[in-house]
Amino acid sequence: MTHRSRLAALASALALMPALVAGCGDGGASTAASTATTAGGAPEKVSLVLDWFPNADHAGIAVAQEKGLDTKAGADITTSVPSDPTTTLTAIAAGKKDLGITYAPELLIARAEGVPVKAVGAIAQVPLNSIIARSDRGITRPRDLEGKVVGIAGVPSDRALLDTVVAADGGDPSRVQIKVVGYSLAPSLAAGKVDAVIGAYWNIEGPDLRNKDVPIEIMRIDDHGVPRYDELVVVASEDAIRDRPAAIRAALAGIAAGTEAAAKDAGGAVKALTKANPDIAKAVLPAQVSDTIPALLPEGSAPLRMDSAQWDALAAWMQATGLVKGDVTGSGAIDTSLLPEGSR
Repeated sequence: MTHRSRLAALASALALMPALVAGCGDGGASTAASTATTAGGAPEKVSLVLDWFPNADHAGIAVAQEKGLDTKAGADITTSVPSDPTTTLTAIAAGKKDLGITYAPELLIARAEGVPVKAVGAIAQVPLNSIIARSDRGITRPRDLEGKVVGIAGVPSDRALLDTVVAADGGDPSRVQIKVVGYSLAPSLAAGKVDAVIGAYWNIEGPDLRNKDVPIEIMRIDDHGVPRYDELVVVASEDAIRDRPAAIRAALAGIAAGTEAAAKDAGGAVKALTKANPDIAKAVLPAQVSDTIPALLPEGSAPLRMDSAQWDALAAWMQATGLVKGDVTGSGAIDTSLLPEGSR
């Protein structure tokens, strides 16, 4: 279960949150930003729908806005939180927003259903979804979940992910007890109502639980049989990719520059996120940003980079587990042509 599912549960509350307008400020543009600056004139306005309230996952975007790196790249990015997250991809396809943030598995499901959207860049280049277990319940690895109670939100991917992870460690998935806890994953774990949960983010809920002195063991799904994939991606409609390539290219260059800046100055990223979301949990934010930066900019990679073979592997796994049906390829769901040159 991802942030998108949690958004669905809180849609009415999210609808009350105003759009976050891109801020401008001083700051030098990075090499990534300079490669995609639009030719002359004012920056092009680009609307970007986030997947969730601004948090550590959005560090690169927040820094780009706070330092004005988006406008220096040629795009005036305005971000917002969706009032109904279940319609983000269809809204992008219909041209109601220019860009959106979603999840690689969600995108493949939408593509299989004929929604004409593609990923144009990866915000988080590794899975953030994870199994988080209470270490005081004798759980140190996936097969230790046999005979234990695992809390899930109740979406189809929960079982497929859990079964894959447990089986990859030599365990018997049928011996794992499941308890549907809705969207109270971390609270249920903290209260000891379950032994573990799947669907919590290791970089967000992990630091939060540790900050609350909950003894935890984190098991990242891509370490246990699930193909590595881009958890968070920027998506655009096929029409927008064709009709507004300069605007999208500039927006991606700005985000790439912001990601590089966040990686160099985590404290600056914390400041930018606090400005973007005054209600953010400030006590745990520095730890969340520290954990998240390597996912936004993995060693040896570049901001927003996507790998077609990796996407094909994810699509094959999703088809094998029944999460996606129909003829859909991972490489066909992405377009890398508008990324900064160093990220292609």
